[in-house]
Amino acid sequence: MGLPVIHEYHHDLKKVVQQIAQICLSEEFITLKKELEELYARTPQLERAFSTAFQDALYAIIAQEEIEMHNTSV
Repeated sequence: MGLPVIHEYHHDLKKVVQQIAQICLSEEFITLKKELEELYARTPQLERAFSTAFQDALYAIIAQEEIEMHNTSV
């Protein structure tokens, strides 16, 4: 019996998950997320403050990495 065939999509998804995990464990992400949590906690919609801070910090780090990759390839 041979090894199961894993669709290329799953390999790509695994890479994305690894990238996100690496970002979420980085000191830069943790610091930014905490700063945003403190800022967003002052808003009336406190229940969304923490998830929004997480999302915004993750987006910022990914966007920054994309810009850096683009600038180094030009």
